[in-house]
Amino acid sequence: MTQLGSLDVAASYIKKLKERVDELQHKKAAAQAAATLRGVSGISMAITTSSGASLDGVKKLEASAPVVEVRQPDDSSMEVRLICNTERPIKLHEVITILEEEGADIINANHSVVGHKIFYTIYSRAFSTRIGIDDSRISERLG
Repeated sequence: MTQLGSLDVAASYIKKLKERVDELQHKKAAAQAAATLRGVSGISMAITTSSGASLDGVKKLEASAPVVEVRQPDDSSMEVRLICNTERPIKLHEVITILEEEGADIINANHSVVGHKIFYTIYSRAFSTRIGIDDSRISERLG
């Protein structure tokens, strides 16, 4: 095998690995969202990945009140998870405004729609590491 052929095989392998990582991250996010829902309201739900694999038991989601979860692994970063009904969606721009007013810089924000639920995940860092982010105040304002 030539050096060019080896590089092509390696590039193809890396691309397949990246697709697998992306798929696993999506499954993880969906499973964490389902666990959050079950932990907060005792609701069971069905989640299906893009490949069609089922992740959980089957039941209809009935909770209409949004679920807000704020995690702060350290003083300078924060993760906010929001779960709402598609009939009453959360205004994401308002959530981002609140986070920025509290001193957070948004790093990444994404969402998934599963059935009649919308799952938002927002990752942020403190604008100033000396000041940090007050997760209890953000939880209060988002609630």
